[in-house]
Amino acid sequence: MELQNIKEWIFMLAIFISNIIQSLTGFAGVMLSIPPTILLYGPDTAKAVINIVSWAVCIIVAIMNRKYLKTKEVTKIVVFMLVGMYFGIQMYTMVDARILIPIYGAIIVLVALKNILFKPYKGKIPDYIAIPILIGAGVIHGMFVSGGSLLVIYLVSAFQDKNEFRANVSAVWSILNIVLMYADIRKGLYTMDLAYLLILSIIPIIIAMYIGNKIHKKINQKTFNNLTYGLLLAAGTMIII
Repeated sequence: MELQNIKEWIFMLAIFISNIIQSLTGFAGVMLSIPPTILLYGPDTAKAVINIVSWAVCIIVAIMNRKYLKTKEVTKIVVFMLVGMYFGIQMYTMVDARILIPIYGAIIVLVALKNILFKPYKGKIPDYIAIPILIGAGVIHGMFVSGGSLLVIYLVSAFQDKNEFRANVSAVWSILNIVLMYADIRKGLYTMDLAYLLILSIIPIIIAMYIGNKIHKKINQKTFNNLTYGLLLAAGTMIII
């Protein structure tokens, strides 16, 4: 088998596995698919293609689960994250990511461990804590297309039902990723090679979403919460390493 074919199969496998999780929980798909795609095709192509894939999956999940949407809460999240994304997009070429990434990962690991080892906080996070979290998630998302882990810290308190959590986080990404898609277009990242990768993604996405939705319906709230915190811990650990 030629090297190019091997790369394509690895890419499709990454898309398949990551989007089972994405359609199941509403997040973490980017976290799982970005690292192997960067190794295969470089950071610019990886960010561009994964952003489009994530947007497509999220908008489908949000539409299918629209009865669970909380418009006011989604608007609040989007507004503050857009502020952060503006600065994140600007900082991408100005700030050494090696400084920010370990701090970001450490925060996520600590929050995940706190929720795994101790009883999670059931009340809603107050605004003086929530707003910096949302802006920070926007900054990270603007820089690395992976602010979801930080955003989940807020979402687990705002949406304590698994259906609401998945629907609303998907709605947030389906809006915010449009901004990143526009930024990628301006950078000239939309090429025929990118279009080819998107075509390769179609079948893995369809199968992954079917499996993810089936699993979501079968698991209970406690299992969903444990999966969410486990993914947070994995995300933070991967970022630090």
